[in-house]
Amino acid sequence: MINSLKLSVIFIIFLFHFGCGSPGEVKKLGALDDAINEYAYALRWGRIDDALAFHIDEDGVRPDIDVSNMKFIRVTGFDIKRRTVNPEQTEATVQSELNYYNDQYGTLKSLEYAQLWWYQPDTKKWLLNSEYPQFQ
Repeated sequence: MINSLKLSVIFIIFLFHFGCGSPGEVKKLGALDDAINEYAYALRWGRIDDALAFHIDEDGVRPDIDVSNMKFIRVTGFDIKRRTVNPEQTEATVQSELNYYNDQYGTLKSLEYAQLWWYQPDTKKWLLNSEYPQFQ
């Protein structure tokens, strides 16, 4: 589960770190937080199509992702371990951990999940250029 207090602290640190930045830069970081949260919530609540919508590479190509096993997967938590944004605020790396279980086995598992986010300036959205989580 996402710890909202932890996210708030991280966001405040970002605001202090980039406090001298323009309002557009602050807004861009807020949009990144929103994208990460929306992606986490989509995985958490089984909204697979919503999660897949974030997966677009920088050439605008949607990868072919096999989500057939997702009918058995239940994500129980999404914890952000580390987030790094490049100075231009066009890319972000997010290290996270997913907790989940497979309905067929019932064993709680953890999965380290590295995400590479990139900013699409035309739409002002952050998109994900990473593999879909490899649930087992």
